[in-house]
Amino acid sequence: MTWKRFERWSFVLLLLGTGCCVVATGWHFATDGKSAAKFLGSAGLLATVAGLFQLDISGLFERVLEVYGDSDKYPFGPPSHITRQIIDNPDRSFQAWLRNRCFFDVRTGFWIIVIGTLVQVVAVWI
Repeated sequence: MTWKRFERWSFVLLLLGTGCCVVATGWHFATDGKSAAKFLGSAGLLATVAGLFQLDISGLFERVLEVYGDSDKYPFGPPSHITRQIIDNPDRSFQAWLRNRCFFDVRTGFWIIVIGTLVQVVAVWI
């Protein structure tokens, strides 16, 4: 199964979670006020993750790549000095894989932000 199959459901669940946290913030603020800040912080963090999912679903990242991956500007690929930076030693396949994931895969940063935000949600409740 691919991730694309669950993207929209995940986005909807994150929005519902955000809404529930906002309602819980109002309820806790009106009653005792003790947990209102935690729910408000959680709502903000969940909204951030939902926004990132929406950007991915809407194709923003792909559109940005279209601009910078212009084949008219570089019809034979990037210049050779950039190509040498991208292509690693084939005898060191793990190093090449790690370098490609860390520096050239556009989704790596997206997932780091998502994981970091979810860790913050957990940290709010500890």
